[in-house]
Amino acid sequence: MTELTRRRALRIGATAVVVFAVNPAAAQPGIDEIVAAFTRGRVPLPEGLVIEMPDIAENSNAVPVSVKLTQLFTDTSWCEEFLLIAEGNPHPLVSRFLFERRMGMAEVAIRMRLAQSQDILVLARMNDGTVLSQKSAVTVTDGGCGL
Repeated sequence: MTELTRRRALRIGATAVVVFAVNPAAAQPGIDEIVAAFTRGRVPLPEGLVIEMPDIAENSNAVPVSVKLTQLFTDTSWCEEFLLIAEGNPHPLVSRFLFERRMGMAEVAIRMRLAQSQDILVLARMNDGTVLSQKSAVTVTDGGCGL
């Protein structure tokens, strides 16, 4: 086994920077990979989530989006995590939110940057492994990600 020296670690890090600078897509997983990692083989159920966002976004640099789980947390059922995916963005994974049972509910509100008109996919994983999903379309009047 080769000992990891500081010089070798710097060389490995510099190589990784060059690889990702030449091919930034190599650093970003695709939508299918993101969803597969989140669902862990479960089929998402199209229920239990509400997405509120404008149908038309005039300022694509700050599109307001709120997501809410329709049920309150109980001692036996709660949401562990939300995942927001902007399917048309160069980097589709927008954000991830973690929850604990004692929070009582799962609700978030953010502003996201969108590159183009697209679907926003929200996934929620419950404590029993069940995955919920909801999708909403938004029309963007100007591009915000510099495509």
